[in-house]
Amino acid sequence: MTKIHELESSLQKLLSTLKKNREMIPLEVLRSHYRQPYYALIRQINGTASAFVKAVLTNRLILNPDISIEEQVAVINQVIADSGMEKQMSSCISRTYNVDQLYQMVLELRHNIECALWPYIDLKTCLVFDLDNLDVEPVTYNILTRQICGNGIWENQELDLQWKFIFYPNTKIHTSDELSKEEKEKNDYDYTYGTGNNCTPVR
Repeated sequence: MTKIHELESSLQKLLSTLKKNREMIPLEVLRSHYRQPYYALIRQINGTASAFVKAVLTNRLILNPDISIEEQVAVINQVIADSGMEKQMSSCISRTYNVDQLYQMVLELRHNIECALWPYIDLKTCLVFDLDNLDVEPVTYNILTRQICGNGIWENQELDLQWKFIFYPNTKIHTSDELSKEEKEKNDYDYTYGTGNNCTPVR
């Protein structure tokens, strides 16, 4: 069982307990006579829900290692803030007690995050030329997602880049002042020869 499934199962059990308590005991009694165990349960639910949401949002989330992590995290936080979904998620678990609905909301938020991060990921989209078959059209490939693009659709397919001629058409798009000196120098060279998963600039 994965961490996400474990958290999902734990959260569902906690929400079932909360629902049963609220159905059997008046809310004012829970908040007074059973105040300590009731709010302890609420805190446990909040902690588990937060861990579950974070796990879904970050599980195998791809970032560009050549760009400032702080910059990309700022983009993620901005997407979350702009979405307003934190309140919606809180309302979902306190009113419906439904983890499946919460999960769908988190997946929607993750999709928005991935879209916002795409300009960074797209910097690693390249054209892969087969040096032994130069008449063949180059393959559009993203080395971070390990996907190829055909007819506008990305599909999972890892390529062997060894001894291939690789061209990064989007290298100069990112103009952040936070780029390191090494990254700025690297951006001056668009053409690379692939040797395994590492690329060496041709000067």
